[in-house]
Amino acid sequence: MFTDAQWADFIHFEGNANAIRTLTQHQTGKSEGGMKLTYTTLTSIAKYPCESIATDKKQLHRKKFGFFQAEKETFAAIAQGTGMIKSSSNPDIYLRHPFVWLVEAADDICYNVIDLEDSHRLGIIDTRTCTDVLLSLWNGLVPGRAPRNEEILGTMADKNDKIAFLRAMVINALITRSTALYQEHFELIAEGKLTKPLLDIIGEETPVIDEIMAFSIANIYNHRAVVEIENAGYNVMYEMLSHLIPPVIQDKSIRTKSENKALKLLPGQYIYDDKEPYYRVLGVLDYVSGMTDNYAADLYKKIKGIEIGMTI
Repeated sequence: MFTDAQWADFIHFEGNANAIRTLTQHQTGKSEGGMKLTYTTLTSIAKYPCESIATDKKQLHRKKFGFFQAEKETFAAIAQGTGMIKSSSNPDIYLRHPFVWLVEAADDICYNVIDLEDSHRLGIIDTRTCTDVLLSLWNGLVPGRAPRNEEILGTMADKNDKIAFLRAMVINALITRSTALYQEHFELIAEGKLTKPLLDIIGEETPVIDEIMAFSIANIYNHRAVVEIENAGYNVMYEMLSHLIPPVIQDKSIRTKSENKALKLLPGQYIYDDKEPYYRVLGVLDYVSGMTDNYAADLYKKIKGIEIGMTI
């Protein structure tokens, strides 16, 4: 039912491509143009400006992909409107827009720092550990401030205030250094020749960043409570897609009663019965990927019969 490129979109489903689709697509019964953002805003989030069949783990801008086949023409218009350099036409591959490097740096900073604060708030890591990790990073980024940093922390009684303060200072230091590196490497960035993220360059200067990432992987992302939720998430997604995709790709003239009932769950804007199967499946993915965790878990329990009862 699908071309190789369409199939690659599905088996390597990618949140970056889904972001472009969510922001630009024309849903059934809705106005054209999606959220009607500027091309500049849209190109700024295109970290991997290529299609799914062009991914290459060895190249930064192709480690993942940035648009589905459904948005291929839309992305071409975005690229043309913002002067992105096209390096290949078969498959479609573009070089990053310079603004992407700033958005990526912001994303990487949050990923490395905010998760530490959140894990402390949730009780996954204790206050002393979180303080030591953030303090070592701050001291590594701003050498010579260690005595003053300890003095400031000594004046703060509330543990959450300490963590929030350290988080803010570390983020400020990372933003300052990222800005300097962006300016320093701008010529390479504009030509699409920089081969590593700004935070990776900072990591080479300040090795403690890599140590913190290793700590986070071991103690936060692989914490049992987190892994349990991820396993539950895989199961919920599997059951949801298994319930909705077979009916949606079935010819509507021969759908069974149960298949038609399953599709009653799909809101109207996600139904593309007049289009080929690829777009019908995308409609299901639009619906499922837009769910909150709680909504997805609630619907899963209802369609599995775990929780039966009428709610409005």
